Amino acid sequence: MKFTFMDCEGKNALRFRSIAAVFGGFLLQFTMGAFYSFGNMAPYMTSYMRQYSPSSRNITSTDFVVVQSAWGMTQGVVMPLSGFLINAIGEKRSMVLGSIIFSSGCALTYFTINKELWMVAATYGFVSAFGQNIALIPTLTTGMKWFPNSKGTVMGFVVGGFGGGAFVFNQIQTQILNPNNIDVSREGEDKGFFTDPELLERVPDLLLKLAAIYFALGMTACLLITQPPEGWLASAAQKKNEEKEGEVVREKKEEAQPVTSVNDYVTPCEALMRKEFYLLWLTRLSVVLITQVIAAYYKTFGQTFIKDDQFLAIVGAVTSIFNCTGRLFYGFIMDRTAYKVAMSIEATLLVLLMSTFYLTSMIGVDPRCFDDTLIQLVDNTTIAGNNYTLLSDASVIVDPCATSWSTKIAFAVWVWAIFFTFPGTYSTQPAVTTQTFGHKYGGFIYAFLFSSDIVNNLMVATLSKAIQVQYGWLGVFLAVSGFGVIALIITLLYPYKPGPGPRPAEGRCMFPFLEVLGLVEIPRDEDDIVTRQECEQKTTKM
Repeated sequence: MKFTFMDCEGKNALRFRSIAAVFGGFLLQFTMGAFYSFGNMAPYMTSYMRQYSPSSRNITSTDFVVVQSAWGMTQGVVMPLSGFLINAIGEKRSMVLGSIIFSSGCALTYFTINKELWMVAATYGFVSAFGQNIALIPTLTTGMKWFPNSKGTVMGFVVGGFGGGAFVFNQIQTQILNPNNIDVSREGEDKGFFTDPELLERVPDLLLKLAAIYFALGMTACLLITQPPEGWLASAAQKKNEEKEGEVVREKKEEAQPVTSVNDYVTPCEALMRKEFYLLWLTRLSVVLITQVIAAYYKTFGQTFIKDDQFLAIVGAVTSIFNCTGRLFYGFIMDRTAYKVAMSIEATLLVLLMSTFYLTSMIGVDPRCFDDTLIQLVDNTTIAGNNYTLLSDASVIVDPCATSWSTKIAFAVWVWAIFFTFPGTYSTQPAVTTQTFGHKYGGFIYAFLFSSDIVNNLMVATLSKAIQVQYGWLGVFLAVSGFGVIALIITLLYPYKPGPGPRPAEGRCMFPFLEVLGLVEIPRDEDDIVTRQECEQKTTKM
């Protein structure tokens, strides 16, 4: 007898639950996507600490990036372990707990921002990232469970929320902190930093307001996300098999592609013994390193030649639209072609965009306007070499060094193009991990890829300042573009049509404590062995 879910739940109810679960995943990712507002917040927070934290008077933007690196390295440690926590307490509790911890990290920074930089890294970096990473995995696996035959597209939508969060949060931050569009200081020891007292005094209160918003959105998302009923994946796999069989009848049977069954999978320990895992790991390391650099420094770099803080905030907000749609775009490409195609396109574009990003500071910019010897106009005094125009009101000055629109447009186009490109990794890798290693442990195995974030964030924290001081921003962007080349080469080595394939005839690392952790499966009776052999024979025939 063919099983239908109409026997236990109404069709409309299931449709609502599936849509609500995917939207809830999007909303939770959207909330945690405040991470991408770090580039917008960093100049404000750095400037505040220079003025109000006695021990941080001389910190710079490249020093403050340690906060983002603490976030990323925490992600690299926590994400691989999050699978154990999810198995122990369940998806729903993990998301609720993660949302509470995430908002708490922002609230605690209200106190630490007046203290030491390492304390800010602990609260805004470590605590927030810890909460984020125990909450996010269920949003990925749940969406793919509800829509197993459209993994790339669903993942593009869900993780698109993570990229879209900055669209709202960037604007909230800038409108609260800098509604009058006050520029950074252009001279003296605070050159490149905000010094306006009213602006800086708003920073701690903003952190509390953001924490409240994060908490409210996180709890709402957790209420929407539910798991599909038992047997849902098997039903979806059967439907896809039937569709494939129909295609075989219409086309040539020998050209039919194998269809992955819900029962085809490898365990986490088996995945760690396959080259595909390490190819994905190295690709993530390379692309996330590019992500961290551009997310942390796009505004700091822009402030060196653009004298318009609100414009830079708008650029940062709009990046979230491209961040979101880029995930959908590359997920769609993967569904229509393959991960290898989507990732190759992404890596190629990242190389081109990052290697030419510095050119935006040369388009329509008069270098004399940013010379260290530039003397500021005081009262009605005209300074040699600077042709200021005084209006009828002598106190109103038209500055000829105001940033040209050609400069702003070039900068915005490059930033938006980069933010449209790098997110492809975040929609295609969860999907290709499940495609390569199977549904059963796909999310668990994907979490292990995040261990690469320990390495790339450590590299950003330790090398970015040294490269910037020695070679300037041009050196930073050229060095980073090299990792795009690495990602491209690695991707070309990845299989075009990956799949779990046959399980090893003899299991390795078959220790009971590893089975408790969910890393291996130990056959214990003849039924288990027979089932496993049948699965292997089926895979071989296919």
